[in-house]
Amino acid sequence: MRRVREWIEWRGRMGRLAFLWRLAAAATVFVVLFVFLESVAGYASTLVLYPPFFAVLSSLAVRRLHDSARSAWHLLAPIVPVLGPVYLAGLLLFARGTQGDNQYGDDPRSRNRDYLQVSIHEPA
Repeated sequence: MRRVREWIEWRGRMGRLAFLWRLAAAATVFVVLFVFLESVAGYASTLVLYPPFFAVLSSLAVRRLHDSARSAWHLLAPIVPVLGPVYLAGLLLFARGTQGDNQYGDDPRSRNRDYLQVSIHEPA
């Protein structure tokens, strides 16, 4: 259950690399399921794929925006023709996340790192 929650969670932060990998995985799964359902049951059956796909994409985008200390309101940027989608793509794909913790959570680059390093040297 935890694995599913990681894909549709709306809180927290996500780095660029994790965002790109999950975006590619979600798109691949969507395309494979779309082609399968269309060939088996027709085009109308593929409509059931869109709500979960958009939920996953929205979740990924929100957590990516949180990494750069921006709110989910930036997802409304594509309302502005031409410049809005370019602005949002720039934020999601190229904007660097804030260093350290921000109001949305801890820094994803510092997770799973051991700050206590012990160096053991053999006597000469």
